[in-house]
Amino acid sequence: MIPHRMNYLRKQVLLMKKTKQFLWDTAVLTIAALFMRTVGVSFNVYLTNQLGAAGIGLFQLVMTVFSMAITFASSGIRLAATRLVVDAISKDRADVKKVLRRCLLSILLVAVVVALILYTGSDLISQHWLYDSRTAQPLRLLSLSLPFIAMSAALSGYFTAIRRAGVYAGVQVLEQLVRVASTAGFLHMLSGRGLEASCIAIVLGSCVSDLISFLASFFLSKWMVRRQRNQHRVMLHLNRRLLRIAVPDAVGAWVRSILLTIEHLLIPIGFKKSGISSENALATYGTIHAMTLPVLLFPSCILNSLASLLVPEIAEYHALHQAKRIDGIINRVLYAALLFSLLVAGVFYAYAGELSNAVYHSSDTKPFLQLLAVLVPVMYLDMAVDGMLKGLDQQLSSMRYNIIDSGLCVILVYFLIPRYSVKGYIITLFVSEILNFYLSLRRLIRVSTLRLNWRRILNPILCMTCAVTGVRLVATLLPAPLLHSVPWLVGAILATSCAYLLALRC
Repeated sequence: MIPHRMNYLRKQVLLMKKTKQFLWDTAVLTIAALFMRTVGVSFNVYLTNQLGAAGIGLFQLVMTVFSMAITFASSGIRLAATRLVVDAISKDRADVKKVLRRCLLSILLVAVVVALILYTGSDLISQHWLYDSRTAQPLRLLSLSLPFIAMSAALSGYFTAIRRAGVYAGVQVLEQLVRVASTAGFLHMLSGRGLEASCIAIVLGSCVSDLISFLASFFLSKWMVRRQRNQHRVMLHLNRRLLRIAVPDAVGAWVRSILLTIEHLLIPIGFKKSGISSENALATYGTIHAMTLPVLLFPSCILNSLASLLVPEIAEYHALHQAKRIDGIINRVLYAALLFSLLVAGVFYAYAGELSNAVYHSSDTKPFLQLLAVLVPVMYLDMAVDGMLKGLDQQLSSMRYNIIDSGLCVILVYFLIPRYSVKGYIITLFVSEILNFYLSLRRLIRVSTLRLNWRRILNPILCMTCAVTGVRLVATLLPAPLLHSVPWLVGAILATSCAYLLALRC
């Protein structure tokens, strides 16, 4: 009985340590992500003031193609590095250094090929895809940073696997600060030379930050590997396992990226066909994608941090066949994500006008913030579900759902936007997000013991509605000038959050 009791206590202590480390990592990543999002949104406001909505729209077109290039250059490697390093440490007892080196060399080869294609094809892309010759030079410059971005993705997977979120968070903060400083410097150097020069300045700042981020990650990873206890065993079938994890995730991301790029290229074209001028089409596109969505997704950094840490956590329990612990994690995380997403949705819906004025000093984004706030619970929960599916080795299912979602988006954009303009695009967003979440949640229910409890879903919705309504009623008693100030907005959000939490406890 005594040895059995000692083993039980030892397991409980280890579980408490892992839980404490998981919570610490989540907190560190969340704080870093909040800081970076704050800096990012603030810098986005600065860029909007410098370039205008049309300039931001032009830059967004460049980034649409570059995002596809990043996807081709680095997709699958972060998940593969995380899963393989976790297996090497907890299951195979293999040499982590060799696993990481194989991941880096593999993705470097892929990234160099993609970078060469983007560099040599930038003129063709600018003329026949983007229909704007000003985008060619920015694309050539961005191609140079692809190898560094791809290898940084592999290194981030390593840091996630060894539960060193603080290290990776520090690198991300450094990258963001370098991006802001270098971009501001280049913008100052190239000011007054037109939109193309301004776009090139932003691109140069991005390239510098990507290089610094890779160098910092690389040297930190070398130091961390040396500190770990060396295992001399070689992981069996490493190439096969690397391909089995990376390829489904990569292929799904590639196909989705191609479809997403087509979708984003069709959006301004569709706006023009609906009767909007070329400049107004770019401005509308920039307002939605470069101004509204960054604000709307700002709080999601908390769930992004949680989702990224869930992959190694669930992968380890999955490798050890501990189904009960996996189901416990799934139920707790999904409920927490639901409560958080409903709070965010209620705040954005109730205070869309105040938030728009506070961030951009205009009400341009108010209607979009209010409309898309309804989608926040769906988008946020989908992030959590996606992380769980990848931890459960369900990347093939995620790939299939993403392809279906993106294909449907292209069809809807092609037919709806020319006819209904902005309304058509809003409809597309709703259909896309709801379908993707439905398919992913259905798959999670099938591979786990998760069961939906409608009372646990409807009760927080009712609590959020009561909280927002109560604060809004109190606001009618206050002087009108006070309601347009930033202190009022901060106070209203805090009051709504407190009322929501109190209602949940009742």
